[in-house]
Amino acid sequence: MIPTINYIMSNLNEKTFELLEANGLNWTVTKEELLTNDGKSTESFGIFRSDNDQWLGTVGNRYTPMQNFELAETIIQASDGLNLPTKQGGIFGGGKKVFIQVELPTEQIGVGGVKRWITATNSNDGSTSIGFGSTSQVIKCSNTFHMAHKGLDKFRHTESASARVQMTMQDLRKAMQLDNSLMDNFKRMADIQLKDEMIESVIRKMFNVDPMAQQDSVSTRKKNQVETFAQSLTTEIHLEGKTLWGLFNGVTRFTNHDSKTFKSIEDKNEYLMHGNGLKMSNIAFNDIMKWVEKNTIQYA
Repeated sequence: MIPTINYIMSNLNEKTFELLEANGLNWTVTKEELLTNDGKSTESFGIFRSDNDQWLGTVGNRYTPMQNFELAETIIQASDGLNLPTKQGGIFGGGKKVFIQVELPTEQIGVGGVKRWITATNSNDGSTSIGFGSTSQVIKCSNTFHMAHKGLDKFRHTESASARVQMTMQDLRKAMQLDNSLMDNFKRMADIQLKDEMIESVIRKMFNVDPMAQQDSVSTRKKNQVETFAQSLTTEIHLEGKTLWGLFNGVTRFTNHDSKTFKSIEDKNEYLMHGNGLKMSNIAFNDIMKWVEKNTIQYA
């Protein structure tokens, strides 16, 4: 029997509710005019969480917030259209930004598997429109790496529901292609032997310090960072081998586990997907990819 539209919508709403509930996203935001102390109107509006009245940001009159349930429904419909499961999500900054992830098949790279997601991020503080990126996690050591896909079209909060779904399906397809390229690059890393000059280059770029400099010319903070990174790298080389893939995993082990102490999973996600962890991991990735390209050309 062909399901009715009401049945489909009812099933979708249930999936949306479950996704929101499971990931701390089951709340809405309100847009409220901000007044002066003596009650005069302004052109500024505050965005507040409806469940706890927390202020999330200040926006202009034309700003239209996208509710979490609207984002969830859009991602679910688009991923269902591509036969992909929508698995998880979360928040940053108490809800200033939220994300929902679509799961891709696990990839075998190096000596273990890599879990993969396309991550859709939305802001409730007016800072960004909808964005998409790749998030990967090495299963053996839970090292997570996030890369934003800047070249994708970003639909606006004011788009109609049907237009949002169509644009999201297009963006998911593009994001999947970019993620496949990322996995190919990871595999290339795993095929290239690691050299000391590669490690020195990554340390120089990540920490803005010359690893060959005299010890007394480097600050204590920088020395501690480099020493901690060296320990992370040693651990990953033992796991993945002396390859560029082992070097990259040394980077992500450092940002995920050793660079700072996290107060919560929200704090960790924000650091890895928006903060200094994201910055350092991508600086290292770009530097490592220069060595990948150099060695691919050299041995082609």
